[in-house]
Amino acid sequence: MRTDIKQAMHMDAAKSFSTAEANENERRWNEERFDQKNQDPTNHYDKTRQHLNFEIGPDGKIHPLGYQEKSLEVRLAERLELLGWHSFKEGSKNQPNMCAKFIFGGNHDRTLQMAFGDQTVSTDRGADNSHLHRCPEIERWVMDVYDWCVRRYGRENIIGFQVHLDETSPHIHALIVPVGSRKSGLECVMWSAKFGKNKYEYGQILKEMHTSLYEEVGNKYGLDRGDSIDGRQVQHLGKRDYIRKLNKDIQQSEKAIKGLKTMLANLQTQIEERQKQLENLEGKLRSGKIHLQDYEDERKSLQRQIVDLHNKVYDKMAAIGRKESELAKLTKEVETVSSVIQPFRNHKIEFDPPRITEKPPLFGVDKWLDKQNDQIAKRFTSIVRKIESLYMQDAERQVKAAQKNVLADYRELNQLRGDYESLTDSSHQQDYAYRQLLDQLSVPSLRVQVLAIADALIGGRPIPSSGGGGGTTSDLRWDGRNPDEEEDAYRRRCLLQASKMVGSNGVKRKRLNSFNNFVFHVTLGCEYSVLLTLNNWSQTKITPYCSRGNSSLNSCFLIL
Repeated sequence: MRTDIKQAMHMDAAKSFSTAEANENERRWNEERFDQKNQDPTNHYDKTRQHLNFEIGPDGKIHPLGYQEKSLEVRLAERLELLGWHSFKEGSKNQPNMCAKFIFGGNHDRTLQMAFGDQTVSTDRGADNSHLHRCPEIERWVMDVYDWCVRRYGRENIIGFQVHLDETSPHIHALIVPVGSRKSGLECVMWSAKFGKNKYEYGQILKEMHTSLYEEVGNKYGLDRGDSIDGRQVQHLGKRDYIRKLNKDIQQSEKAIKGLKTMLANLQTQIEERQKQLENLEGKLRSGKIHLQDYEDERKSLQRQIVDLHNKVYDKMAAIGRKESELAKLTKEVETVSSVIQPFRNHKIEFDPPRITEKPPLFGVDKWLDKQNDQIAKRFTSIVRKIESLYMQDAERQVKAAQKNVLADYRELNQLRGDYESLTDSSHQQDYAYRQLLDQLSVPSLRVQVLAIADALIGGRPIPSSGGGGGTTSDLRWDGRNPDEEEDAYRRRCLLQASKMVGSNGVKRKRLNSFNNFVFHVTLGCEYSVLLTLNNWSQTKITPYCSRGNSSLNSCFLIL
């Protein structure tokens, strides 16, 4: 089975879909926008192949790309509105998935062959491919993939199905809304209905999707089954993360080799011990300390042990060889990835050395020599220029590789800056939330409200709009427990949500002046506790308070 000619299917869950994404999928660009996109060295949009792009419309037929009056994001919004879908508040961290973004493709050479047959295609920047025409095989493959999507998700839920032949490899973009049915029978946007309720179901469904796509489509076009993720969280690593991963793999390989060598040394020690036992056994036989039959039995047993130990030695040596080979490859990969400059290629140039093929004349020898020297100089100059050209191309390749590397590093730096700012903001928000919670728990009336709301949230009961002590009206949205959320994490979130609903009104912090050192630590679930560290216990009155009503908090508090 060929493992290098595979189908490819990638799917992302989308909580939003921007106009920029829609314009890119449908190529709603002008000339200036095309040029701007191609300034990124990782992009390659060939304007001379743009006319070959196409899409499958709602009627299930082939149309030119971008033929529909309504743009992709508008059509998506209309379908979502028809299904009664509503997003959460803007900026919410728990937005639901509203659509799935698919990319279908395959082996580069095979998909190019399906799209253009035996025609010559240049993937170099600025190349002219206007002579190309689209082959019927790519249209048949696209229609088969489209029919596969229709069977799984319904034609009305396929919002866009665009085919791009103007990039490096032909591929399909599909925008699909996952639809399920409520208990009432009404259709609605339901991610879990198509892609599972948790990571395990998600992995199993993706595995089945790869197999189904291969059996129903890929097999017909010589594309082997793609790799499924089996529920793993697959990530595309940046250069720095990839280098860190390689270094970690190197450390693991070195550790494995060290362990194998230790086991090998132990096996060799055991072999030597068995051999010494054999020698001692022969000595006992010669001295008459052991009977011949007993000698034979022990000798055969020791020989079998020695043979088994030798087999284990051979296995360990083979394992060490494999690990050392793997380590060498990893080390070389780190050096290659870490280096911006790649080695020059060794160019082999075929040429005939200059020779004098004419006999010198009897008269005019000086002119004849000048003529021969001129011919030799031209031949030599031609060879040198050819070598210069090849190495100039290599130098240009080096510069482009360096520029691409710098741009990639710059993008990663910007991403890290954004991640740092996001984490800092999140940390500040969490710090504020916990400080507010501690202040509320120090006030009896607010503490009762916070605990009552937290109990209701954990138990899934309706939350009263107001409570004692001045009311606790709140319009904060609450969506319950996430499918993959741990019990303790959910309880903590319920308590923080209750704190937000109660608010910080009426909280006083005068109690901080009554003692110097105060630590108030809260954990939920079975570990729910309150820890007080006081400088002067004798001056503080401590009264136990136990949560009443729902016992889901299973907690006991200390009231100052």
